[in-house]
Amino acid sequence: MKINSTYIKTLLLVALVSIMACKKEQTVLPEKEKPTPLNEVQAGYKKTLVAETNGWFISYKPTAQSEEIAVWMKFLENDSLILKAGYSEFHEEQHIGSYSFDGQVSTEIVFSKNTLWATLEKDLNGAHKFKITQENDGTFKLRRADGFDDKFFILKKATAQDLQILQEQVDVILEKIAYEREQQRLRLVAAGKMASLGADDAGFYFQNLTVEDFSAYWSDLDTVAKKFTLKWKEGVTEKEGVFNYSVVPNGIALNPKLQSGTVMIDTIKFDEYTDHQLTIASAGNAGAGSWGYKHVPAYPYQTAIAGAPAGYSTADLFIRGELPRFFGYTLDDLNAYYSPALQTHREKLRQAMSSTYVTSSVFRFQFYNHSDAGNTAANRLNSLQILTRNAANGSVFLPYYYDIQKKDANHVVITFNGGTSTASAPFLNAVQELMAVIFPPEGLTVVPVRKSGSNQILRLVSRKDSRIWLELLVSTPTGIYFN
Repeated sequence: MKINSTYIKTLLLVALVSIMACKKEQTVLPEKEKPTPLNEVQAGYKKTLVAETNGWFISYKPTAQSEEIAVWMKFLENDSLILKAGYSEFHEEQHIGSYSFDGQVSTEIVFSKNTLWATLEKDLNGAHKFKITQENDGTFKLRRADGFDDKFFILKKATAQDLQILQEQVDVILEKIAYEREQQRLRLVAAGKMASLGADDAGFYFQNLTVEDFSAYWSDLDTVAKKFTLKWKEGVTEKEGVFNYSVVPNGIALNPKLQSGTVMIDTIKFDEYTDHQLTIASAGNAGAGSWGYKHVPAYPYQTAIAGAPAGYSTADLFIRGELPRFFGYTLDDLNAYYSPALQTHREKLRQAMSSTYVTSSVFRFQFYNHSDAGNTAANRLNSLQILTRNAANGSVFLPYYYDIQKKDANHVVITFNGGTSTASAPFLNAVQELMAVIFPPEGLTVVPVRKSGSNQILRLVSRKDSRIWLELLVSTPTGIYFN
């Protein structure tokens, strides 16, 4: 019995030692620190941002391709935002935006859609919503909240140096604005000059665009639709084109550009509009000149298309160096045969002759050039003859003789040589006064107008004042026509 008791005690002791040997020491961990609630973080951020009365500065570069944009912001307690940036339209202080905080896991700052940030989002793939964290040095890191990239930008308290960087960017914007305003002013000036050209009612016979290496007739200028028509010559061929235009500083740009041989006109730059002409500073590679209303044609009229040798011009027909002589005359329709400016001079002469002849019945101008040289004195080869009636209703011809000289294909000069008849002599002074108007020293342009039946119609247009012209129905020679 004693042996068993001893044995049992030994077993218990062994078991107790084993249990003690297996028992391990336990580590007690401290309680896990709870994160600050986001609303408290956001309130703290706002308090810090609002407290900085000098505002905050960030240099923002939306993408790798864009330039850095200096931005100054002042955060107000009422969630409104004052902003100024080195970006057009935001270069002056903006007082219309706001800011707020958002985020489920981390704090985000959100700028309203009426601020720079929304504009940069549209223009440069920027963002208006950023993850924001405060650093130990008091600055804030901003990252795009949409996860576009992991690039961060530092929002820091604005310093004088930061504001100088901002001002330099603003100055560049102001220079661009001033430049654009000046360019717009110059566009408006150019548009005004085109409007003046279109509205001018000079009454001159010719409308020319003439520069050093190119000359054309212009017509159908529409300053609302912004287009006009040009006619010009390439060799003996007449070309025509309709050109749209856009107004550019100091001029217009043509669409399509004008191409004629080596001449290329894509833009026309203007100087002043004076004396019914727009001075052209340059026209593509064609040089300088003018665009407007002129007294002489832009280029010679085409030569005869029938009845005459090659190269036969309107001046050749009018001067006529061979028989049959040239005979052209006016009829009684004042508006058809005499320009408005000439009608008053014609009426003055008619009144001067009316006490002697029945000028109210017939009063016409008739031109005879190159009468038969074998039977006519040299100084009486060419004449202006006034056709009227006497009291017996008989025809009366009152001749006044002149010399005639060809200057170029359509340009002639007529000079009164003093020759008259006994019947015409009493009216010499009155006729000379009229001749001074019709036949200036600068000469006349002989303009082909149209055909009338089998007759060619010409106009004699003063090269001194093209508002003076008269129209002639050509009786002889017959069969010679111009386009």
